[in-house]
Amino acid sequence: MRVCRLGAAARFGASAAGALLFWEQVGHEAEPGRLARFQLNGFLVDGQACFAALDESNLRYTRLDPRPIEDGCGLLQVVRFEQSKVDYSTGFDLSCAMAAALYWYEAEVDRLAAVDFDLGLAEIEHFGSYACRNINCGMSGHRSQHATANALDIAAFVLGDGRRIAIIEHWEHQSEESRSLASAHDAACGMFNTVLGPDYNVLHADHIHIDTGRIRTCR
Repeated sequence: MRVCRLGAAARFGASAAGALLFWEQVGHEAEPGRLARFQLNGFLVDGQACFAALDESNLRYTRLDPRPIEDGCGLLQVVRFEQSKVDYSTGFDLSCAMAAALYWYEAEVDRLAAVDFDLGLAEIEHFGSYACRNINCGMSGHRSQHATANALDIAAFVLGDGRRIAIIEHWEHQSEESRSLASAHDAACGMFNTVLGPDYNVLHADHIHIDTGRIRTCR
């Protein structure tokens, strides 16, 4: 596990330099700017820069061996989350670009929790990342971003005092918790290319889907 330090970009060449300079802001807890999603999208086309950036963060991870794409499913440039700033309900694997975006996103949700509840974010509960399946679990159609570990389904956020803010329980209620979930959803839209919450369809009633695929939508 390494800590971020100035000047690291010079070691990785021109293609990685911009991404690493950007990632230094993430490592130093700077709030994401207006171009956060576009900056993170650079990791989709430059895997070397993405892994170099993760090395400069405080995220502890293991880089997994590639699993060739077959029938739309497989793992390329994928990491296993081991230890981040917050806990997760279970372990999971993610594409490098998703890992970078999630690392920044959890810091943003932590900041929102401090504003809304004067508490930090302790844990993110999720329904998983990799699954070889189609969109919406359909029998036909396009493969989901889950089929390449390029997506995560978030079920709840747990605060520092143990309070659990769950999508299925709090999304539709006019409450402090529901407003906090709406803020977390909006923050995700600035970080990920696709964000689908309970307002999208009934299949998302209990989670917020986030991914860094090619389709841009925030629902």
